[in-house]
Amino acid sequence: MKEGERDRGKKKIAFVLSGGGSQGSIQVGMIKALFEQGIIPDFIVGTSVGAINAAFMCGNPTMDGILALEKIWLSVRGKEIFPSGWLTSIIRILRKKNYLVSHRGLRRLLEKHLPYTTLGETKITCLLIATDILSGEQVVLSSGNAVNAVLASSALPGIFPAVEMAGRILIDGAISSNTPISVAAEYGAAEVFILPAGYAATLQKPPSGLVDIFLHSLNILVAQQFLHDIEIFRKNIHIHILPPVNLKNTFLSNLSMTGEYLSVSYRSTRQWLESGGMNTFKIPGRMNPPNQWL
Repeated sequence: MKEGERDRGKKKIAFVLSGGGSQGSIQVGMIKALFEQGIIPDFIVGTSVGAINAAFMCGNPTMDGILALEKIWLSVRGKEIFPSGWLTSIIRILRKKNYLVSHRGLRRLLEKHLPYTTLGETKITCLLIATDILSGEQVVLSSGNAVNAVLASSALPGIFPAVEMAGRILIDGAISSNTPISVAAEYGAAEVFILPAGYAATLQKPPSGLVDIFLHSLNILVAQQFLHDIEIFRKNIHIHILPPVNLKNTFLSNLSMTGEYLSVSYRSTRQWLESGGMNTFKIPGRMNPPNQWL
């Protein structure tokens, strides 16, 4: 039995790391600033790219660990994770494959750097969120092969292949819960720090292109789910939403802004802490409540 399952009744601090694709390094800058102030989680919940960061940090939840993760983000190039050209992607479609990019590159990266094999070996409890592609259910991964769990949680449908674990076919956790506050609540968190890798923003004009339309539509869906969950859980849990970084979004495979994401999110979080951000509650970005009547 994992520590998180034994001690669900205890009051704990949890970090909740959302999805965000190539903007995932934003969370690393945030964690660095939090660690400097002695804010260390008892467990971490991660989904999609947040699962990647969660897996690394749960293996070494120290300042040394965050500095090591920072170096990994700075060293990775998009072509290592997305090595396929358009011709390969078209061939996969013609052969009726259900994904465009193999996860071999991400698997190699995880196998090289993760200091453990199974989620049960982490220093603090690591809870990764995936989605059952058949039932649509949220699946919490807290044991089993760590690399497979991360690949499952970050398997953006249509982009990366689904992953089978324990007889279930799993895809990206953002589909069922991009910011899984409910999981943090279930595991006994009294205080939750939400680390968004980006935020939902209204647009001045409709998105153009199929990829942009798909991603923005998903963005709208998870933003409304986030607002709903906040209203439910903030009644019983002390929730802190770290200020998201408002920088230019990049394509999924573009990691060229990693250095800027790291530095800006670090400074932004430090400023938030120094200005008393933990004593106020604010939903960031330009999120609007549902039911806007015309």
